Amino acid sequence: MIIKDLYTPHIIKRGKVRLAKPFAVFLAIVFLGAVIAVSFIFVIPNVGLRLPRRYYYILTLGTTTNLVQAEILSQQVKNSGGAGFIINEGVFYISAAAYLNREEAEIVAARMDGFNTGVFTVGFARRRIREFDNRADNRALRDILLFPLELIDFVIYQNLRLDSGATTDSATIYLLNTRAGLIEDSIRELYNLVYGIYEIGRFMIDTLDFFQDFLYDFQSAIAVGEEGLLTHRLKYFAIKHILAYRDLLS
Repeated sequence: MIIKDLYTPHIIKRGKVRLAKPFAVFLAIVFLGAVIAVSFIFVIPNVGLRLPRRYYYILTLGTTTNLVQAEILSQQVKNSGGAGFIINEGVFYISAAAYLNREEAEIVAARMDGFNTGVFTVGFARRRIREFDNRADNRALRDILLFPLELIDFVIYQNLRLDSGATTDSATIYLLNTRAGLIEDSIRELYNLVYGIYEIGRFMIDTLDFFQDFLYDFQSAIAVGEEGLLTHRLKYFAIKHILAYRDLLS
């Protein structure tokens, strides 16, 4: 009696084992390849893609539990060219500027006299993107969601150049103006992704709202205004939307 083993390319005959014919081996390889292909088509697209883990470091120049006092401190920081954005985490943190690495924030904090300085860390988890049934749309959404961080990084870099005197308000506004159109492109791409979908998920609605606010605040920040206020507006914009991005992902 011959017993065919479905899991190995062998034939068992009366206690003896001999290799199957090359054609049987070929069929087994084809079958295995088909299983892998089907898994890729139907399973992998639904696994989703991840946004990378990111951190920002916000220099703070005071904390208080009193909102009135927080607003007074905020105005003092704004007058000195800082952001003055009030971070409400149960305690009010008065923020001055955002940095891409902790060491740089701590160096600046050490130079600030007369303030109760600190470094407030904002981190983003590696959120999985699986809003759509196909991997291409999930990848497109992930790329769109990476863009605000790229722009915030660029704004932070330009602020450092402004503070060091390496560039001017007008030159910075010219550079940043070229990026406003990219935000509009991202919004159009988001609408293209959800076009024709009967019921849009909460995350996609929140993402569209975030990008609309992001565009409005960016255009307001780079509007030509009083000389010397650009650095304050850009710092305020960066910190506000670092926190808004954190809230979106959470």
